[in-house]
Amino acid sequence: MAADDFLIVGLGASAGGIKALRAFFEHVTIDSGMAYVVILHLSPEYESRLPEVLQRSTSIPVTTVIDRAPVVPDHVYVLPPNQSVSMVDGHLELSPITRIEERRAPIDIFFRTLADCQGPRSASIVLSGTGADGSMGMKRVKERGGVCLVQDPNEGDHEDMPRHSIATGLADGVLPVAEMPARLVAYNARRSPSPIVPETRAGSSTDDATVAEIFTHLRARTGHDFSSYKPATARRRLAHRMRVHGIDTLGEYSRFLYSQPDEPQALLKDLLISVTNFFRDRPAFDALERLIPSLTAGKGPDDQIRVWVPGCATGEEAYSIAMLLAEHTWGTPDAPETLVFATDIDSDALVSAREGFYTLTDAADVSPERLAGFFVEESGGYRVRKELRALVLFACHNVIRDPPFSHLDLVSCRNLLIYLNKTVQRRLMDVLNYALDHDCRLRNRRSHAIQ
Repeated sequence: MAADDFLIVGLGASAGGIKALRAFFEHVTIDSGMAYVVILHLSPEYESRLPEVLQRSTSIPVTTVIDRAPVVPDHVYVLPPNQSVSMVDGHLELSPITRIEERRAPIDIFFRTLADCQGPRSASIVLSGTGADGSMGMKRVKERGGVCLVQDPNEGDHEDMPRHSIATGLADGVLPVAEMPARLVAYNARRSPSPIVPETRAGSSTDDATVAEIFTHLRARTGHDFSSYKPATARRRLAHRMRVHGIDTLGEYSRFLYSQPDEPQALLKDLLISVTNFFRDRPAFDALERLIPSLTAGKGPDDQIRVWVPGCATGEEAYSIAMLLAEHTWGTPDAPETLVFATDIDSDALVSAREGFYTLTDAADVSPERLAGFFVEESGGYRVRKELRALVLFACHNVIRDPPFSHLDLVSCRNLLIYLNKTVQRRLMDVLNYALDHDCRLRNRRSHAIQ
């Protein structure tokens, strides 16, 4: 294993968090081989004393991050007051809190950068606290192949943060804090490259047959067929479930899947990973915003702008596109009607999308101006205004199997193709191209020629 190939554990907490953190570090061994980064958002008075408080609970060094700092194993790093921390190239980088989203969601922001930087070498732990901070960033850790643990809400002093994270359906374990270090050690021991996750060659015929058997059982139990998934992606998800349960072989996991009633649904969640956020990858949305005038060109009040967002997850991408279209058409005389079809196979995600309610941390990527214009503030978060909600039609739809929508001006398929094998990708691209309106295809060709 390479010198920099170690697990970095982010621990997020707020009210009641000091007690939980002390209990955690009392059970961390001196040679776990992992690094720990603590984000605690309380008043500066409490935060400034945190390193000395934690040092009394552990033998490994506890330090406050002062400047850009390399992360090394068997160390605890504590975020100083009024600072935001990010992972960049294996280093912790500080910046003053200047944006509202940094103040709302410091744990989410760190978890996101941790996941993007470390991928499967990342772990997120959500401890006692109020609000929903941590739940959104935890999704990114899971998406990138990391492990996510949550404190048992019945143990902590404040259960809001754990319950919001549990509600995502993506937690790999909900357990007492004292048990978490041992769970991480066991997970880390199985984190080395698995024989079922080939890098440059196909797996053995026996493994291939077992994977096919697993997916046949999953289809029978959930109704979803993952035979079109990229083999390497599917095997990585299976390897993750095996590490979570301390299972060493595919055959053993297949038997476990048959014997545990809850595991098929847990595996389904790992394979779907309905992860998204508002205006995700800002440059892509900036480019889309510049394209929107061409979508409305030549259209009048009797016409429609028709958009399809397959793989919409919990709705953030669809609502983001709807906001851009609304900003361009609302209040404009003779503007065309806007209709966004947002589809997914994850029925739980669609329920959330239709509700249109997002926590403070979910909404951290939305500007204050858009929050004021498109959302209504409610206790604990924001709800999409009915005027924007009316633009989006959510539906359960399998883009591989079901007939496509038609006469579309735009298809946004950003979080789906990467999971599918090349054969299905090519077939799906033909389907999406067919679904686009003929005039729209011509406009796109001219646009590309100009560029």
